[in-house]
Amino acid sequence: MKVVDGTRAILALATLIAVALLAPHLDFIPIWDGWAYAECAVDVVTNHFALYFLRCYGHPAYAYSGILAAVQLIDLGNPVLLFLVNAAVLAAATVGFHRLMRRVFPDAGHETDVALLSAAFLLQPPFLASVLQPALDLPVLAGTIWCTVLLIERRWFWCAAVGTAMAFSKETGVLLYGVLLACFVLWVFVRAREPIWVRVRSLVPLAPTLAPMLAYVGYVVLFRIIRPGQAPVWGTGTGRPVLAELLTVRLDDDLASYLALLFVLNFAWLPSVWIAADVGAGVLRRLRRRPARPLPGADRSAIGFLTLAAVATLISLTRFITYSNVRYLMAGTGLLLAVAYVALVRLGATPVARRVALGTYAVLLAVSALRTIDPLSRALWGTFAFGSHRMLDMTSITGECCGAGRDQLVYSLEFTRFHDLTDSVLVAMMRDTATVIALPSRMRYHAVGRVDTTTWRRTLRREGAVEATVMAGPLILTLDTLPRSAIYIDLPNAKDPMTLGLLARLYAIGLGQRFEADGYAVSAYRLTLKNGDRPTP
Repeated sequence: MKVVDGTRAILALATLIAVALLAPHLDFIPIWDGWAYAECAVDVVTNHFALYFLRCYGHPAYAYSGILAAVQLIDLGNPVLLFLVNAAVLAAATVGFHRLMRRVFPDAGHETDVALLSAAFLLQPPFLASVLQPALDLPVLAGTIWCTVLLIERRWFWCAAVGTAMAFSKETGVLLYGVLLACFVLWVFVRAREPIWVRVRSLVPLAPTLAPMLAYVGYVVLFRIIRPGQAPVWGTGTGRPVLAELLTVRLDDDLASYLALLFVLNFAWLPSVWIAADVGAGVLRRLRRRPARPLPGADRSAIGFLTLAAVATLISLTRFITYSNVRYLMAGTGLLLAVAYVALVRLGATPVARRVALGTYAVLLAVSALRTIDPLSRALWGTFAFGSHRMLDMTSITGECCGAGRDQLVYSLEFTRFHDLTDSVLVAMMRDTATVIALPSRMRYHAVGRVDTTTWRRTLRREGAVEATVMAGPLILTLDTLPRSAIYIDLPNAKDPMTLGLLARLYAIGLGQRFEADGYAVSAYRLTLKNGDRPTP
């Protein structure tokens, strides 16, 4: 009874910490990709759930977009409703993770450890950030975890239902569902000792799990018939077929960035060390022909499948590389955390040592959600100043777009400060709907969106709001008719020291105003066209 009560207390405390971390941001309006996905939900309701609008930015995200939109029927444009849906998805993923680990370690001696591990899962900074910043990857995380546990439990119809929702949330969902299914089939074949035909027959009960794959193929075929010439799914970014991407061996900066996101970011190097030590010890024992190490209280068979699924998932996720957005890898992070605990147990760590390690890791994650404190991450990526704080320069490894990062910065809750401070600038400096907002190069993408004409704050609502005119600063100079006044927001992640100087050729630059909140700060300038004339270039 004491163990059960302690387990519940740990889970309740982790939940309270997560709520406490998220609650101050209930007025947050998504930015960058998050704005685009939030807009999808509003568009679906505005257009009466037409299937075209459920395809969110080219992704066949019918399931996730539909749920986000359905809740928006309560109060269209209310961001809190989006957060509640995402919070429910993360909660479901956490429940599934706890259930998965209890299946893998059914002995009562692991209950406290599993509770601490589940707390570490829930408090992953990118997971919490995805509650506030809508993205198609969060349901893929939940689906991956639940499909893993449902396959172990052999609940075929439930697995098919979850897999369908997962597949129709993002293309990654159908990929990872297929990977999990393939891993399970391989796992069954390897473990069985019967003749091949008996093994094949044992797979017949899995037939319902093919439903998501068949539904997806049917969707692709039907889409090509109804909308010829349009892509039914999002491309791989290279123009090559999916199979070619899966089989491509790459050793480049992009892969290095993804591996760093998985194995280093936000103290991920701690569980990575456990895994590396376990692998090293296992290799040495194998070379010395010693027997397998004990795993007290564990289901070895389930561990075999879990490990295979984790490795295959990581390989799959690192085949399709675009931007260094940590949300793309969340499903891999979840399974990697599970494997890390297996490593701790197999290394022979005592229960006390395991709980200290897991508790320390969970605390570091909670702090990391608020501040970038991991010394190894800071050394690897480097940092940029955001007021008196520093955030990671997330593009430093690859040199990719844009500045120090846009959605790449959604690795913790610190990114919400970009919304907070942009709001402060608008309230103080935006005087009318004709005001042009100038931003540094490559920072324009969904950085502002709509503005409430009463409060001059960013909003998802459409009534009483206008779409702000936002331009990259240098592009203003190319206009035939220049705006007579503008506001230039000097975003700290831009890495753009030239734009303000270029604008000074045509505009008088007012004294900069500094906007600050909890030590985070941006500067903004009012620009006034010189003499109302445009000089010859």
